[in-house]
Amino acid sequence: MLKKTLRAALCALILAIAPNVSAAPEIIEADGVYMMGDNDTPKSARDAARNEAMRAATERAGVYIESVSEVQDYALTRDEIRMVAAAVLRVLNEQVTPELVGDAWRYRVHLVCSVDTDGIDLAALAGDKAELARLTQERDALQRENDDLRSRPTMPRGAVLIPPAPIYGKTGGVRVPVYGEEPPTHAPTPVDTIFADVEAMIVRGEYAHAVADLSLLLQDPSVTGDARAYAYVLRGRAYYDQHSPRLARADFDAAERTPHTDATYPIWRLYEYRGLIAYDAGRWEDAVSDLMSAWDASDKTDDELRMRLRRAERRAEQERRHRLRGDGGARSRGIVVVP
Repeated sequence: MLKKTLRAALCALILAIAPNVSAAPEIIEADGVYMMGDNDTPKSARDAARNEAMRAATERAGVYIESVSEVQDYALTRDEIRMVAAAVLRVLNEQVTPELVGDAWRYRVHLVCSVDTDGIDLAALAGDKAELARLTQERDALQRENDDLRSRPTMPRGAVLIPPAPIYGKTGGVRVPVYGEEPPTHAPTPVDTIFADVEAMIVRGEYAHAVADLSLLLQDPSVTGDARAYAYVLRGRAYYDQHSPRLARADFDAAERTPHTDATYPIWRLYEYRGLIAYDAGRWEDAVSDLMSAWDASDKTDDELRMRLRRAERRAEQERRHRLRGDGGARSRGIVVVP
C-alpha cells in the first residue's frame, strides 16, 4: 500500500503535459535468482527472486533515465533517478522457473519490462526538489507507522477475537476445496495458502509446477502431521494426473505412514487414488481394498467414489469366478463390464 501511494504521487509529479522529446519505449530484460532455504516457502522464494529481478531492472532503467537526463542537460541525483525509474518501469512479461540444484530448489524469475521516457518532464522534476523531499519524508513517516504496527504485541491469551466469516471459493489465502469436502473449520495458515495454490495448479493442469512447490514444502522439517501427509497426497495426485503411477503410489504410501488424522484435510483420499492405480493395473482385489477404505473414511455422499468401488468389486468377483473355473483370472481383462 505504501509503495502504491508513493508511486501514484510520484507519477503525478513527473508525468508532463508537454514532453520535451518523443522516443520509443526502451525494453529491458532482467533476471532474479533465489536459492531456497530451510525456512523458506515456495511463495517466499518466488517473491525473493522477483524482488531481485525488479531491483536489477530498476537499476538498468535508472541508467537509461540518467542518459536521457544528461542529453537534456538536467542534473538529477542518484536517488531521484532511481525514483523516476521505479515509477515508469512497466512489467510486460514474467516467467518463473523452479530448478532443482543438488539437494536444494532454486527459483529463477525473468522479467521483460519497458521504460517509456516519452511524457517525463525532467525539467519540472529537477526544479522541484522540495516536492521530492516532501514525498520522501511522507514515505519515511508511513514506513515508520507500518513498522510500528507490525511490531505491536499479539493479543494476550484469553482474549477473544471474532473474525469475519471466510468466503470459500474466493481468493485471498483461504483454501478452496477441490475434492467436494466441507470447508475446513480451522483458521487459514501459510501452509493452507500453499495448498490452495497447488490445488488450483492441479485443476489447471500445471502438474510440474505443483510437484515442484510441494517438493519444496516437504523439504521443510517443520511441516509435520496432517500438513505433511496432505502434501504427500496432493503431490501423489499430481503425479497420478501426470501418468506416473509409480511416483504417485510412493507418495500415497508415504502419506499413509505419516502420523495424521482426517480432521484437517481429506488425507483419506490417498486410498481412493491408490485404488485407482491398482484398478488401472488390473489388480482388482487391491483396488477394492483401497477404495473400500476410502469409502469408509468418507461421508458416504461421493457418488463417483461409490461407482468406482462398485466397478472394482465387479471386476474382482469376475476374477474370482475365473479362478474357481480354472481358466485363469487374466482372461477377465477381456470382459466388458457394464457399471
